[in-house]
Amino acid sequence: MTSDSAAISLAAAAANTRWADVPKNVQTMTLDLFADALGVIAGGAAHPTMRSLSSTIKAPDGPSTLIGEKRGAAMRDALLLNAATTTVLQRQDGYAHAKGHPASQLVPVVLALTEQHEKSSADMLSALVAGYEVATRIGVALGGVPPHLHDNGNWATIGHAAAAAHLLSSGKVEVIAAAIIGAASLALSFDRFTTAGGATMHHLYPAMATTQAVAVAEGAISGLTPLPGSLERFYGPHLGTTFNSSLLADGIDNEAWSRFEILNGYFKLHPSCAHLHGVNDAVDKLIAAHGITETDIASVDVATFGEAMEIDTDTPANDLAARFSAKATVAAAIRHGQLDDDGLLDLKSLQPLMDKITPRHDPTLDKHTPAGRPGVVTMTLENGTTVSENVIYPRGTAQTLATAEERKDKALTLLARHFGGEGSVTVYDTVMELGTDRSIAPLTEALRS
Repeated sequence: MTSDSAAISLAAAAANTRWADVPKNVQTMTLDLFADALGVIAGGAAHPTMRSLSSTIKAPDGPSTLIGEKRGAAMRDALLLNAATTTVLQRQDGYAHAKGHPASQLVPVVLALTEQHEKSSADMLSALVAGYEVATRIGVALGGVPPHLHDNGNWATIGHAAAAAHLLSSGKVEVIAAAIIGAASLALSFDRFTTAGGATMHHLYPAMATTQAVAVAEGAISGLTPLPGSLERFYGPHLGTTFNSSLLADGIDNEAWSRFEILNGYFKLHPSCAHLHGVNDAVDKLIAAHGITETDIASVDVATFGEAMEIDTDTPANDLAARFSAKATVAAAIRHGQLDDDGLLDLKSLQPLMDKITPRHDPTLDKHTPAGRPGVVTMTLENGTTVSENVIYPRGTAQTLATAEERKDKALTLLARHFGGEGSVTVYDTVMELGTDRSIAPLTEALRS
């Protein structure tokens, strides 16, 4: 690719993204991801860390919905606080072909801007799809993120900027291109190991990424100019492991998407690091098949792949670190019959059961990655019986798709923590009705009720 040709191709396809023209299966996936993100935000908003952050910021009233408080706030405050909640429960979406969480971070951007600028729901969803498609192509072209960098606030940030520029400019190619190139020149890099260490400053990663992306889009529409070639010359080589610029425009034909990468998104069905989901699924299967309870356990062997063990937390200090711990997630699932958020809160009482669990790297499982997230769980019971399960492709991933029922159930369960049972149904149903050229006022009302 010559200087900026990929950025311009991405911008042209993004500019031509219109909700009415998007295939039906893409629309369905987009709305499911939108509802999923709102659930993740609503579920995380009740966490003490987010309540503390919100009370510190003291966001003034404004046009953009602050989901944690069911009210409107200044756009940047609502964006920052809504985006920060996306990592609290570790239930945010994922993308199959590159590590990252594009949809959960895009939803706060397009929601805040749509409300502030009184755009339609069709405008909002067009921008979301455009931003997702831009982001994921950059993620794939990077060929992976360097092992010291976190995927939050990484390549998805350029998609945030593209989505924001799409909304603010009503889909102007030159503005979207300037936002893509500008975001590439303002690359963010975050420490990968904060989460496993339980450092809750991690929740500012998506907050900083989204607010910076909106600033870049505003700069683009105001006429601020980026340095040509920043995406191909600077961002790709420095933020990727095996950057291949030819992949940036893959799946674009005649200035339109010939393939929608959003269909390769996935839904996290466990409140844990995605690398542990094979292990978590295997534990679920063993509990369901054998009725195993805590008193049955003599010892548990957990075998998984290398990258999962690199960030595994053997002695988690809080519930964030516990979500990256094989010991904690397995112990919580055994004790409570399934892995849920509440089960990870009382780590002190879980310790005796955690002491019976031994996680380890099995090199033979590495061949299944990166597509798979394998886990083999072997339980030795007090009666001398040994039972084992292995999972290569966990539920919710592109290889073992979450069912429509699983997607809906996850969204409603998380939404209910903030909106209650009836309110969660109202929010969910309102999301499913989005996509017209009308105002998003019904969604705003549902989110603030």
